[in-house]
Amino acid sequence: MEDTNGDLNSNPANSKTVARRVWRYFFLLGFSYGPMAYSMARRLFVDKLRLMTERDITDGIAVGEVMPGAALVDFVSYLGFLLRRVRGSFLAMLLFILPSFALMVLLSFLYLKFGELSLVRVVLRGLSAIMIALIIKVVIDIYRSGVKEPKFLSASAVALFLLVLDVNIVIILVVGVLGTIGYGMFSKQLIRKKGRRLLPTAGEVKDYVRVNIWILWSLSLLVIVNASIYFFAPPVAIMNGVLFKIGLLTFGNGYTMLPFIYKEVVLNFHWLTPKEFSDGIVLGQITPGPVVITATFIGYKVAGLFGAATATLSIFLPSTILVTLAAGSFVKYKDSKWAEFAMKGVLSSFIGLLILVVAQLARQNITDYKTALFALAAVVLFVYTEINPIILLAAGIVASLLFLR
Repeated sequence: MEDTNGDLNSNPANSKTVARRVWRYFFLLGFSYGPMAYSMARRLFVDKLRLMTERDITDGIAVGEVMPGAALVDFVSYLGFLLRRVRGSFLAMLLFILPSFALMVLLSFLYLKFGELSLVRVVLRGLSAIMIALIIKVVIDIYRSGVKEPKFLSASAVALFLLVLDVNIVIILVVGVLGTIGYGMFSKQLIRKKGRRLLPTAGEVKDYVRVNIWILWSLSLLVIVNASIYFFAPPVAIMNGVLFKIGLLTFGNGYTMLPFIYKEVVLNFHWLTPKEFSDGIVLGQITPGPVVITATFIGYKVAGLFGAATATLSIFLPSTILVTLAAGSFVKYKDSKWAEFAMKGVLSSFIGLLILVVAQLARQNITDYKTALFALAAVVLFVYTEINPIILLAAGIVASLLFLR
């Protein structure tokens, strides 16, 4: 589908087909684990329904990689936008996260009720060690993705240093982006081409605002709703604002959100202990869908089912809002050299932030030689094999019961 702003439902018959089936298939996508969602979407929307092309799926994956928020939520929001415009984006996002949300609420309830049982603690010890290994694998993947040059790794070191100094995460990201772009300009790798207009015309800005005026009303409504929540549940309103900010500003994937969530939820507001945060990540891995469904666990711990619902929406709404506003532009400019340097600045900063998270989680969870061996074995398997994380987690449960009791 070459025109990402076109409406796939201009045909009335096609529109009726989507109206009958789209909810079913986006809900079904919510049961897929990780990248499985991409192949399943291709099978459902390209091969079966013939509502999209291979290019649409590829562009959707690119949108997930270059826009803020959880990559999978960006992806399904983009597909929903192609199908039903703004309504489709939000419908796709809600239905996609529903299975993970429901399972996470159940797991949160069971954890808070039975989490201190000795058998449960044994299993969580093993799974937490495996989870640390998985985050190490993410760091390695980001490093291999093109940020292993010294100029980019220096941004990682700076980010780690600033985080230790408790600098605001937004400032850390800005420093990373400006640093890599500044280097690109200094080294002449980034050069503005003569005759290329950098800013849109007044007419283009006017048309864009007119088409997207809904966002102002939507954001105003969100502010009013959260302000109302503050009057009877201040922690919930603060939590919603924190998670919305993280969802709005964090690029990469769900794992790159973890340092920001940890800093706010554990260090700043103390809603979770370091151990509870680690266990929440483990529970998030058990569910299908985005890794930051851990936000549901955070919300449930703070304010039960109501907190779980608002926390989940707060972390994922920014993805959908930004996709509806800028997906077409991101696809158009994703191959720009300037965009490449900016993204590498962001990803380089994430390496530094994730290293600190790994260190903090390891201090809490690697408590003896057995858990250290669990983590080491998991790192080796993740790095040198194509093992599915779900399979390894399942094996980890059995191994924990056998060796960690």
